[in-house]
Amino acid sequence: MNSHRLRPLLLLVFCLLRWLPSKEQTPTNRYSITHYNSDNGLSQNSINGMAFDKNGFLWLATKWGIVRFDGKNFREYNTENSAALLWNDYSLPQREPGTDRLFFKPVFDSTHILTTTDDYQITTDSVRSARPHRQFMTSNNHLFFHNGLYNTYGVACKQLFDKLVVSYAPITVNERQAYFYDGGLCYFLDENTRTIKELHEITGHKLKLQFITGDIYFYIDDQYRVYAYKNGVLQNNIRYAPDLRQFFIRAAAANPDPVQASLKTRRDGRHTLMLCNDTILQLKMVNNELNYKILAADIPVKDIKCMIYDEGYQALYIGTLTNGLYVLKLHEFERLFFNDTRFIANSQSLQIELPGSRILTPTGILNYYNNDHVLFPDTHNFGKQAWLQASDGSIWLSEFDSLKRTDIHLSSFVTLKPLGHYLTGIIERDNKDIIYSNKHQVFRRHGTEDTILLNGNDLMQAEIQTLREVSRNNLWIGTSAGLFTYDLSNHLLRPVGGLEKMNIEIIHVAKDSSIWVGTYGQGFYKFYNDHFIRMPMDSRKSLVTAHCFMEDQQGYFWIPTNKGLFRVAKKELDNYAAGQQQSVYYYYVDKSYGFSTNEFNGRCTPCGIVTSDHFFSLPSLDGLVRFNPDSVHIPLPDKPIFVDFLQANDKRLLLKNKLELTRDSNQLIFEISTPYFGNRFNLHLEYTIKELNDNWYPVPDDGNLILTNLNSGNYTLTVRSQLPYTRYTYSTIQLTILPYWYEQVWFKCLLGGLAIGTFLLFFRLRYNYQVKRAQLLQQMVNERTMQLFESNRIKELMISAILHDLRSPLRFLQILARRMYNNYKTSADKELSQTLFQFDNATNEIYEFTQDFFVFTNMQKEGFVINRKKIVLRDIVSEIISLCEVGAQIQKNTFSNLVPSSITLHTDATLLSLVLRNLADNANKYTYEGTITIEAIQDAFTTRIVIADTGSCMDKELVARILDKGYNPSQHGMGWGYKIILEILNKLQGTIDIVSGNDEGNLITLTFENKA
Repeated sequence: MNSHRLRPLLLLVFCLLRWLPSKEQTPTNRYSITHYNSDNGLSQNSINGMAFDKNGFLWLATKWGIVRFDGKNFREYNTENSAALLWNDYSLPQREPGTDRLFFKPVFDSTHILTTTDDYQITTDSVRSARPHRQFMTSNNHLFFHNGLYNTYGVACKQLFDKLVVSYAPITVNERQAYFYDGGLCYFLDENTRTIKELHEITGHKLKLQFITGDIYFYIDDQYRVYAYKNGVLQNNIRYAPDLRQFFIRAAAANPDPVQASLKTRRDGRHTLMLCNDTILQLKMVNNELNYKILAADIPVKDIKCMIYDEGYQALYIGTLTNGLYVLKLHEFERLFFNDTRFIANSQSLQIELPGSRILTPTGILNYYNNDHVLFPDTHNFGKQAWLQASDGSIWLSEFDSLKRTDIHLSSFVTLKPLGHYLTGIIERDNKDIIYSNKHQVFRRHGTEDTILLNGNDLMQAEIQTLREVSRNNLWIGTSAGLFTYDLSNHLLRPVGGLEKMNIEIIHVAKDSSIWVGTYGQGFYKFYNDHFIRMPMDSRKSLVTAHCFMEDQQGYFWIPTNKGLFRVAKKELDNYAAGQQQSVYYYYVDKSYGFSTNEFNGRCTPCGIVTSDHFFSLPSLDGLVRFNPDSVHIPLPDKPIFVDFLQANDKRLLLKNKLELTRDSNQLIFEISTPYFGNRFNLHLEYTIKELNDNWYPVPDDGNLILTNLNSGNYTLTVRSQLPYTRYTYSTIQLTILPYWYEQVWFKCLLGGLAIGTFLLFFRLRYNYQVKRAQLLQQMVNERTMQLFESNRIKELMISAILHDLRSPLRFLQILARRMYNNYKTSADKELSQTLFQFDNATNEIYEFTQDFFVFTNMQKEGFVINRKKIVLRDIVSEIISLCEVGAQIQKNTFSNLVPSSITLHTDATLLSLVLRNLADNANKYTYEGTITIEAIQDAFTTRIVIADTGSCMDKELVARILDKGYNPSQHGMGWGYKIILEILNKLQGTIDIVSGNDEGNLITLTFENKA
């Protein structure tokens, strides 16, 4: 049929098609979600706080301990496996960027702050723990240090500081600057300058919302007017984007309390994130305007407690109070597709960009914004293997086995030539000639004249799959049975060696004129020095099928396959082809980046296009995949590698740089971790043990490296992570497997010596036995001598103590007995009863002394244990005074107990009583008609017991000898009382101080450290 007769019909059909839109898809969320909870690795679902450390690990503070997350595996710290954790419920403040250390604070305790060591052990931070009132954590998990402010204003602004640490209102600019709204007033607290400033400009303006963006504090009043402050100074030139007002209203409506509503705006180390119902915004300053970016909408996450936005990974980390951890991967790839359930509608191949942000495909016209799509009816049957947009803008394609041409507006289609089959390849030469092919033939069109260049027999009946003029007059023909080259000027055809019988998918000429060939099932190749170099495969062999080579502005190839998309530096491939490097780093992109299938389509020309907005567009089994290659974030696994633990014989050992293990450790399990939150296929962890061989082996996905049956010797375990351009991150551990005793050299030498000198060795051993027996006997004699010496010393002390401490009570008993004997006939009953009562007290004093002395003698023995417990000091002193009552009456002295009832001491009550009784007895003995007082003073660190009397002054030289611990009663002719006292105080870790008056009186002070 004549093309002119078809034209009106085609115009009518396509005009109708252009205005016949398909059903639009519901706008999809531009993110994918990974949810972690107690069902898949997280220890507990309540997350109080999150923060990244300097190496890139994500730390989670939960209600059941602390968790370290590397992107795949969780490591738990709790009271069962970490001695530093006294509780399991912790909070984790965000730190400023560049801060090396994290701090963990128990939710209900500010005096036990934890931190991490370089080898990831959790320890107590003694400095922070000792000064809990010098810092606090805001309700939004940020630290504020205010030591200088506290020292300056702690008294004058005590109420302000008291409110500061318990209120939800303080928000920090950094760890040394904060704003605090309280009772209609707002203050700027600056630790750097040690000043507190009231912000008078907003006094009287009712708060609606407050938050920090960068270093700017924003105060939104009830009229939604914005007040911006920097370093406490109002910034009049700052405004906010008009669209933000609606989000402010929504955020303020979340809670009638503006302070509580403001908690919906959260900050990580670098970003301000506002939660408005189910939408997360990033607030940021742009040219003195507060603007925003919607990071995620319609999120199905509830009870959000904390958020972190990682721009490098394009990910949102959301910790919740009840549902664990959510990781939202923000999509940088988009999918264009028809809302049609039929497979054929969205299985795309060919594409050409049309005006108006549209793309022509064999099944219809797609719009970049996923609206106004036009789905072609089933009556159309466009070819799916080769299209061409010529230099004049015309579009060449095949339909119903015919070659056709149309314009960029699709206003008419002209049939040019019957093909008998679809187009399989088509190119435009510099002279405007069109070279095209069907399944078995190659044609040249010059003007309106078509010429057959090749027939099926010429190509040995191989099916033509792609055409490319790689250089002037040099046409390469990719077929199902290899590659052919055809000289367009001399009309010569020959096969190209090196790719025989291979299924050629794509021939690509790069910007530097290098030639690349992709095959179906045999990998891809570079044509280098007149032969083909096969490029290395990825770890999963996905690159055996390479559909296309898309070269971006940064020198990277993007290669779609049947199992995802790969990005690789072309320079690396060039180096590999030239033999300059042995491996290549491929960055893998899968459907989690924003498309719906990992299977891309190939065997089509063009295999991909660059649209006018610099996006790449690639055909897949489910729509077109579009992305900007120059702005896609490519997080590399460049963080340090850690080998945290070694499990040997079911024992978990903390690793050091050098380990020694026995041969009994048949199975060794190394726990290997490195923080990486991107696609795990991009993390290439390998290990080698150079003493075994030079090969590198992959580390298992769970990070547990199992080594079995290592022989004795020294080993070097090296783990590495691959980076582009053959760069690696390394971690090395030295391991020594100790030999069995019978495998050691000394044992073998010993056997030889035994074989040679058995007879001599017998006598030598006999001699050694006798010598050792004599040494043991001498040792026993020495030990017995020491025991006798110690026994005599104890006996000497006992005799001295008895003579010293029993002398006074017995003297009192003798006086009472004489009084009873002389006066029992003439004494009244009341007086006799009083005398008997005193007699009873004196005998009781002797009994108590014998009990205490028994304790003292035990104290001299080896293995004596101090029985410390909490005692009320006033009760102990009362007992001492009661025992001294008889002596005091005889000496006409008065005892006073001035010890407060609130003072307690953690010590051995029996030994302390023994010390106090000796001192009280001495004071009573050398005081006549005087007073003896016992009092105590306690502060945060020590407890002091003070005994004062008005008796005779102690000899100052004697006092000096007692205090310098050189006192020896046998040398100075004095009693053993102070010797006993000094020994007991040494056991109790106490000290004594004696101040002797000039005329009368003595002041004795016992000091003990307060211990829990």
